[in-house]
Amino acid sequence: MDHERFVEEVQRRAGFAGRDEAERAIAVTARTLGERLLEDEAAAVAGGLPGPVAAAVRGATYQGDFDRDELYDRIARREGAPRGFGMEHAQAVCQVIGEALPEAERERLQKHLPDWADLFAPREAGSPPPRPVHAAAPPEVGHGATLATGRPGSRNPLSEARPETAHAESVARSDDPHADTRLSSSPGLTQGRLRETLAEGRPGPERQVSETQR
Repeated sequence: MDHERFVEEVQRRAGFAGRDEAERAIAVTARTLGERLLEDEAAAVAGGLPGPVAAAVRGATYQGDFDRDELYDRIARREGAPRGFGMEHAQAVCQVIGEALPEAERERLQKHLPDWADLFAPREAGSPPPRPVHAAAPPEVGHGATLATGRPGSRNPLSEARPETAHAESVARSDDPHADTRLSSSPGLTQGRLRETLAEGRPGPERQVSETQR
């Protein structure tokens, strides 16, 4: 596997948007892997990898036997990313390293790092790449809002709807729409309401005839 394809595989499997991100993850992971390998083991691994990846493995200094959790933590810290992303990137790069190595060298690496062995197991031919950790899961059928994912029927079917058919002041929404104008309950016409009917008025004109003749 040449370097160009190595980067493309990591970019696709880890879900990177750009090549630069994939190359950074490769360099960080290869360096961190080299910190777990003795000199002769690092040389054996580097011998089966593309030039830039091999250089990162060889350039690391052995730092003792740390576990897989520490591998993920170091990668995330060096990338300045959440731990979940560090784990995802480590798994993608290590898997491609396992596929790039000749079989004998891959088996040697897996025996030297038995607790990491599955990280270097090649992906089975024809199997789809794993979905990146940060990718959103598709909505379940019947729970989406689109035609493709929504379930048939409405949350508020017409048979259960009670639409408002009139505005707030309409007589159609009143229990007694003619209460104001019915004679049995009305206080009377405008004159009656203003107490200006003939029955309540004072008899006679406001001024006596005799007074108008003065």
